[in-house]
Amino acid sequence: MSNPELEQLWQLSRDEKSQMKVVMTYDEIAGLCEELGYRDKLRLAQMLIQLARKEEETQNPQRRIEENRKDLSKPQNSSEVVQYVFERLIKLKPAKISSLQNSIGAMFQFQGGISESEQERIISELQNLKYIQIDANNRVTYLRNYRQNGS
Repeated sequence: MSNPELEQLWQLSRDEKSQMKVVMTYDEIAGLCEELGYRDKLRLAQMLIQLARKEEETQNPQRRIEENRKDLSKPQNSSEVVQYVFERLIKLKPAKISSLQNSIGAMFQFQGGISESEQERIISELQNLKYIQIDANNRVTYLRNYRQNGS
């Protein structure tokens, strides 16, 4: 599709566009994408990934359920959850309690999320185990580094 044809297409009303079905080849789309700025390219890439994931979920729902079960099977009990969180926090090293809470929330976002009370319980457990300390200014200090042998 040439540029004048595209200009005509943009001039159409929304209703007219929805009634038309424009078929473009991959090469035509790729050529137009090369003209985009880097931010638009990133936005387009993100949208395409989201659309592909949504389509994949609808076409293969059973596979998606099995993958989620595997993810949820990582940490099972409370001490494993705390250890899992600490191992990741050591790498992230959030400096303030708000960053710490956001980091913990992000760790569980693809497994259905985590409640604030559960976050607070994990933070309390990390403090009790002397992994972290939170001062009066809500700053987080790491008292232990994670070692593979667990000592």
